[in-house]
Amino acid sequence: MPSKRDIAAALAARHGGEVLEHSQPLRSAREGAAHFGIAMGQTAPTLIVEADGDVVACILSGGRDGVDWDRLARLLGRGRARLADRRRVRDITGCEAGAVPLLGLDLPCAMDRSLLAHDFIYGGAGDPLRTLKIPPRAVAALNRVSIWYE
Repeated sequence: MPSKRDIAAALAARHGGEVLEHSQPLRSAREGAAHFGIAMGQTAPTLIVEADGDVVACILSGGRDGVDWDRLARLLGRGRARLADRRRVRDITGCEAGAVPLLGLDLPCAMDRSLLAHDFIYGGAGDPLRTLKIPPRAVAALNRVSIWYE
C-alpha cells in the first residue's frame, strides 16, 4: 500500500505541482517562507482538528495570525474545535505534525480561501524533508473542500 507521502507526491505531479526536497526540516511557516523565498501567505500547513468527535483536515494560510477556534467550530457546524495533539495526528495520518500532507488524507477538509490568491502554495508532503508546491485550486479540488475559512 502506498504511503501518504507517495500518494501526495503522485497527486501533486499530476496536477501541476512538485515535491521540493530540503536538507533540514522546516518547522514553521516563517522558516518555510524564508527557505523558499515566498510570502507567508503562500505557506499552507495542514492542521488536524478535532471537532466534537469528528476529525477534519484544515489547510490554513501561514500568513494568518493564528486560528480563531470559535469561528472554525461554527464553520464546521460544531460546538468546539481544537488542534489534535501530536500523538493523535500521527495515529490519524501516519505522519508527524508539521509534515502532514496537503493531499491524500481522505478526511473532510476545510481550506483558507485566501490561499486561492496565489499561483502556488507550499505545504506538507508527509515527510519533514519534503514540501509540496502546488496550485491551490488543485488542492481544493483533490480534497473536495466544501468548507471555506475566511
